[in-house]
Amino acid sequence: MKHKIDNIVVGAGLAGTWLCYQFIKSSKSFVLIDEMGHSKSSFVAAGIFNPILANRQKISYNADEIYPNLGKKYHEVEHYLHEKFYHHHPVSYILDSLRELNDWAALSESHLFKDFVIMTNERIGDQIISDFGALEIQDSGWIDIPLFLTSFRKKLVEPNHFINENFDYNALEFSDDGLTYKNFEAKNIIFCQGTANDQNPLTANIKLKPAKGEVLIIRSEENVEGIIPQSGVFLLPLGNNLYKVGSNFEWKTLDFQATESAKNEILAKLTKWFKAPFEIVDHQAGIRPSSHDRRPILGRLSAHPSAYIFNGLGSKGAALAPLYSEKLCKYIYDGVELPPEVDVSRFK
Repeated sequence: MKHKIDNIVVGAGLAGTWLCYQFIKSSKSFVLIDEMGHSKSSFVAAGIFNPILANRQKISYNADEIYPNLGKKYHEVEHYLHEKFYHHHPVSYILDSLRELNDWAALSESHLFKDFVIMTNERIGDQIISDFGALEIQDSGWIDIPLFLTSFRKKLVEPNHFINENFDYNALEFSDDGLTYKNFEAKNIIFCQGTANDQNPLTANIKLKPAKGEVLIIRSEENVEGIIPQSGVFLLPLGNNLYKVGSNFEWKTLDFQATESAKNEILAKLTKWFKAPFEIVDHQAGIRPSSHDRRPILGRLSAHPSAYIFNGLGSKGAALAPLYSEKLCKYIYDGVELPPEVDVSRFK
């Protein structure tokens, strides 16, 4: 006898996990399928959210809708999971020239930026060079993504809520009123597979622009707390004198191998302004599921009315996943149209 459910969600990274949470809030049944360890990139990601592209002097996409409400959304999930993984530690963007200082002195008073940045002349740290001051970016911080994802999986205590396996496309069959997968009958299936998108025959025609990124974990006695210094690379305090440092972008060699060239690139940028002694304790690599137009990809697939996609969150997944999982859920169940710039139909 087959189990009847509303949704099958494939992929337990940020996109799939947040979508499942929206289904819980909407009282829709689901099963989440992913092989443990398969969503490796989500576990490598720093989870920093930041509404400002300070080096480009730009506002992030849809910042007014995404960032002011982000803390509330994560606090809600923290309450549900009884865990603490949301950290409102503002990004402190280090100004490195008089010209940049003057530019931001004017920009910080403009209607575009005044709600997002505060200029400060205070020294960030004893061993951090910040002679021209810094921008304290509001509505920024970081998510402990590994803790969030593992906590959510543990919450799904019923064996039919989370299945630890690689999805078998040969076991998927569509019908007029839904689909079957092994011992499940479902109304919908949503693929949230990140860079595994091109291995799926239903989504392989939707091309991503994946970007490899590497991070270092360092140990230093320098005391940096409550902020995330950034200039070329970020310095994310993890506690216990550990810091995550990164990242770089690589579009050609897309694997999970940590490289000496990326390590040297990250270190060269870090040591321009971080002068404290440190040691490298780990080096990690992941692949961001970015889209060509830097917009999320969500909506109904042309292959079948019961098939959907939620992908393309890129390096801003921690910020984008809460809002756009909610939009996708409302699209599926309430018929609320998706913004055209994120609708998968733009690839037709």
